[in-house]
Amino acid sequence: MTKTVTALFPNEQHATAAANRLEQVGIPRDEIDIWSTPHNLAPLLEDEGVSRADAHAYAEGVRRGGSVVIVKCDGESNQIVSILDQEGALDLEEQRASWRPEGWQEAAGPIGSPTGPSSPAQGGTGEGYDFTGSPDVTRARTDMATSDRSDEVAHNRARIQARKAEHPVQE
Repeated sequence: MTKTVTALFPNEQHATAAANRLEQVGIPRDEIDIWSTPHNLAPLLEDEGVSRADAHAYAEGVRRGGSVVIVKCDGESNQIVSILDQEGALDLEEQRASWRPEGWQEAAGPIGSPTGPSSPAQGGTGEGYDFTGSPDVTRARTDMATSDRSDEVAHNRARIQARKAEHPVQE
């Protein structure tokens, strides 16, 4: 099972220090990415299984001068999470809370997204709401031989997205 671990850092210097420390413990450099510009960051993170809301929050953190570290691994991720925490990863929920009084709003995606119109998360009733856009619901994909299912787990300040290929049932 492939996992993607993400963490927001206050600046590129902190993110680079975390990446260097990961390399020191044997994480290959080509498995570590640092993003310090928000261009295309949110779609990339969504492709890696990060929820739309989190992907846009990470991009906002980068717009505000932060950097995101993205680590891909096939095995145990606890050591990665521990290092990212020790190197100063920011708490994404705390960052969101600090941005809201400044007028920042969660990413309002299309209908069907967790923060779209009539979303229960936005105080709506959920009536007419398409829950297939929710990160908690996996949509069947009939146009592909396999589909990805992502399970996101928040560990301290880093987040882990586990991705596993599933083979659809043949009818």
